[in-house]
Amino acid sequence: MRLYTFTVTPNNRKVEAFVRHFDLDVDIHHVSFKDRETQSPAYLAINPMGKVPALTDGDFHLWESNAILTYLATRFPETRALPTDAKGRADVDRWLHWQSCHLMPAMGALKVADEKDVSTVTPLLKILDQQLSGRDYILGALTVVDFAIVAYLITKMGRQLDYSGCPNVAAWIERMVNLKGFVATRHLGTSHDTGPLRGRASIDSR
Repeated sequence: MRLYTFTVTPNNRKVEAFVRHFDLDVDIHHVSFKDRETQSPAYLAINPMGKVPALTDGDFHLWESNAILTYLATRFPETRALPTDAKGRADVDRWLHWQSCHLMPAMGALKVADEKDVSTVTPLLKILDQQLSGRDYILGALTVVDFAIVAYLITKMGRQLDYSGCPNVAAWIERMVNLKGFVATRHLGTSHDTGPLRGRASIDSR
């Protein structure tokens, strides 16, 4: 099994951190954009989108980071990172869709905006804060959901947010960045997840 990745982006880092945290038997290959590796015929045969991450498992090729996370959790059940009951799996799917359909676009818009308006991010963080009340991780135990979501909140932009109005999220982020997988990928990607949380844009606690 081989993971094609480029650690610096959240979609890549969340998968690589998952692999490294659980010491999975997966070969990690960092692609070379300088050599246009993702545009080569060999790579496009793996992922016709020409993007990373991508995973190969024998003759099975898989792309899309959240699909890769759930596949790895299924192939390595010892991680206990993916519920097997219908309701538990639906809960995981709900939060993975929340990350890709709501959090990711909101963080992306914030990144490129000339003036930082957190009005779309604020309600999302409050929802997450409510979910984390009384829990160490989003679903109680550590799952693929935690890896998928936190990767966006430990980017340079994510670390600039003020989490004073979302103490449960702040505590969870600090818990996550100290997990083995995120520590191992810190020097490979960014160093934005070191040091205390601080922000330029505030998350209103009202």
